[in-house]
Amino acid sequence: MTTSDSDEGARHRRTVIVSGRRTSISVEVAIWDALTDICKREECTLSDLLTLIDQRRLGASLASAIRVFSIFYFRAIAAVASSSGTAPAPRLAEAAASFDIASAGFQAPPPVAGGIALLDPVLEAFEANRRERLQALAAETDAEAPNA
Repeated sequence: MTTSDSDEGARHRRTVIVSGRRTSISVEVAIWDALTDICKREECTLSDLLTLIDQRRLGASLASAIRVFSIFYFRAIAAVASSSGTAPAPRLAEAAASFDIASAGFQAPPPVAGGIALLDPVLEAFEANRRERLQALAAETDAEAPNA
């Protein structure tokens, strides 16, 4: 689903199978394109990818989790490119520098479909980030609660 630049911000609703059930998801056209690219790189189906994201979203809406995962995935690619000295632009290297894929136990796997298989370490980083954010929110809520 390749789109023109003017269409990328528009939302598109698709019915997909996630965790064995039919569901409808509405995200930007650019996100659907990103998911298609990820599936090609990782040699998996859209349903399989969305199921993996669904299993690790920890209460976030599925559409939101898909968006965040997509960002995590492409930041990981930038981090790998930056560490190997092949980053195509300085801005890409700067953006990648703040993304610590190593904290998820990343070790460069063999190339897959002309790229690097990043699905497992990115899913781990995505889930760890969600857990940290949920813990931070819980701590803020506890701090704001009146003392009993």
